[in-house]
Amino acid sequence: MRTKKVKPPPKKFEFALSVSKQHDDIMKKDYISFAFYTTKEFLTFRYILNIDQEIKGNNISFNIIGFQAPTGDLSNPGVAEYEYRMYEFKYTEYCVHVHRKDVDSSKFKFKVQRSKTTPIKIVSLPRNSFIDITT
Repeated sequence: MRTKKVKPPPKKFEFALSVSKQHDDIMKKDYISFAFYTTKEFLTFRYILNIDQEIKGNNISFNIIGFQAPTGDLSNPGVAEYEYRMYEFKYTEYCVHVHRKDVDSSKFKFKVQRSKTTPIKIVSLPRNSFIDITT
């Protein structure tokens, strides 16, 4: 007799985005890090997310295109990841649009502050979104 495959419950978010302020020791500059990753873990490879970005003033746009296989020879399980570093930033409010394959879109706002405890503050989040946004 065959057993039934047990499917994991569906996840609320397909992607996650962590926005943080970091420091690059080599360039000796601060930057804003946009770290994207999937909530699904892949068993064969740690895929690379293909994401196009466009910055116009205080508007930042990310377009999630798809996945790319890693270039290494060894397989390594894990989530698909992508990080964008914005070195030229101002202490002001930014509006971020995240698009997924021209199907879903999500928009949020964050503020870069001079505070040491909370350098990034989320100002507004979307109600229904395919991406979990954290700082």
